[in-house]
Amino acid sequence: MDPLDFFPYNPRSDQKRIIREINKLASEGSRILFDAPTGYGKTPVVLSALLPIAISLRKPIIWIVRTGNETDRPIEELKVIHDKLGLRFLGLSIRGKRDMCLEARNRGISDQEGVSVLCRRIRGKCPYYRNLLKSHIKLSVPLTFSEILKYGERNKLCPYFLQLNQASNAILISMSYNYLLSERIMWSIRYFVRLKGAFLVVDEAHNLQSAVSSVNSDRITIGTVDRALKELERFKEKRARALMEKIKKVRKTLEMEARALTGEDDVFDPLIIIEKAEIFDDDFDYAKKLVSQIYSLQLREGKSPRSSLRHLITFFEESIQNLDTEGVVFLKYKEKDKYVFERWDMRAAEALRDIWKLFSSIIFMSGTLKPFNAFADIVGINKHNDIVASFQIPRENVLSLILKGISTRGEVLSSEMKQKYIKALSQLIENINKNTAIFFASYRIMNDLIDSIIKLCEKMNRGIFIEREGMRGDEARKILNEFRVSKGSILCATMMGRFAEGADFPGEALEAIILVGIPFERMTVRTSLYIDYYEKLYGTEKGRFYAYILPALRRASQAMGRALRSPTDKAIIIAADERYWERRYFNLLPEYFRSNAKLVNLPAALDFIHEFSLE
Repeated sequence: MDPLDFFPYNPRSDQKRIIREINKLASEGSRILFDAPTGYGKTPVVLSALLPIAISLRKPIIWIVRTGNETDRPIEELKVIHDKLGLRFLGLSIRGKRDMCLEARNRGISDQEGVSVLCRRIRGKCPYYRNLLKSHIKLSVPLTFSEILKYGERNKLCPYFLQLNQASNAILISMSYNYLLSERIMWSIRYFVRLKGAFLVVDEAHNLQSAVSSVNSDRITIGTVDRALKELERFKEKRARALMEKIKKVRKTLEMEARALTGEDDVFDPLIIIEKAEIFDDDFDYAKKLVSQIYSLQLREGKSPRSSLRHLITFFEESIQNLDTEGVVFLKYKEKDKYVFERWDMRAAEALRDIWKLFSSIIFMSGTLKPFNAFADIVGINKHNDIVASFQIPRENVLSLILKGISTRGEVLSSEMKQKYIKALSQLIENINKNTAIFFASYRIMNDLIDSIIKLCEKMNRGIFIEREGMRGDEARKILNEFRVSKGSILCATMMGRFAEGADFPGEALEAIILVGIPFERMTVRTSLYIDYYEKLYGTEKGRFYAYILPALRRASQAMGRALRSPTDKAIIIAADERYWERRYFNLLPEYFRSNAKLVNLPAALDFIHEFSLE
């Protein structure tokens, strides 16, 4: 089968080349690093390259994405291919129990732990699960998460196990990173999903470095301990009271650790906390029995079965198991009004190497994979084939400027530098009358400057939308939707946040971008430990580059790409930090920015803006 026959649109010549190249390399079992800009059409290109091989060999394509909300995208493209070819093949967007359990919805249970416990406890009696066991369904068309859910609701079948039971027949299975990166979650699907010998696609693969760390880390607060103590108050037996006293000692020690924190963060030793509380292995075992009773009591009371005692003991049990693990550290820090104690797993390559062995061929794709060898080192890939795709953005379509004389270098902005930024941002906003995103290096920098931007927008009667730290997903979506349809508005966000990566701004929704600073991590204990760990793995120069420099410039590059979705888009991109001109940083920026970049002072920047047409 010719892979080009599977491409559902009119392919550009470069897309034809890429489809054939991926098809050939995947047939040979290669690890492929596929770098292509946002808007290139990576999803249909990769699907059409892999589908003829997958169908011929009867091996599925496993497509992993950063979050559950993104799982439908490859399925939607598969639908277009499916309709074009007139073939019958199944594709599934797999979601977790929290999204799929109908019984949990009936009971008003929506948290991950509560839904999982409910499913384990009542599965044998669950009418939806029992109906599924009696059914003889064979699905044969691509289905998104919501379509599977509606099918289950309509037929009174368990949507979660319906999708898993059908997975062995699917040619494409889309799911979040967690299903592969978390060993516990992976084992929950391995019975249903054929991973061995499958083709794997890792979407937005530049996120792997942080994603694997996030999945394998955990954290508690003093509030976690307080809630665990509240749960134990229900038990009157002597041993439960003794355990309560031990956990009170844990709380006291954590309070002492918190009071001893003088800087932004520091390390702590979980073993010392457990030893001071005289908690032993049999205490952990006894606590787990109490957790089971807590779940039962909560279910009888019509509550969500979740337990802070379970979280507390799991945190310390797994922390003690990892005390001597290179790449795992224990940090304490204050977050808003609470103290956090975190087990932070910094490992990437070590955690990923064994996972990659499962698959016949792997395609890692993103718009910011380069430099390829650095990415391969970080994710544990030895041999790889590199593919670079592009659409030619005419040089006259992008105004690329780096501002001279301003920089966010250092821990804080000096009064003089703050005034320089206020002046620069004010004049840039006044001279760009299109929707503009100002992406800041951090919330700290944004908070230093935001009041002046708000006042200017009020004076000019321009809309302003602001990303706040800890913003809920629904609030962020509302801001994004309102900004997209506005005219001449300003979006203020960070390069660390959700708007700088993954958010789509089609057409006139975003035509100018200003980057304030370079989004390096602050040089805290956490950052120093991360750099030290990577320097041990890769040497001083390369380790610092992998841990500190490369992630920051990838974030900046992702932010730049928000305004360019196709070869016909036009954009003003201003890097408001003269350090972007330094070769070690400049060379890591997107080619469309580098090819036309100029280092200019503010008056010259305004002249260029006046001459540049966004029409």
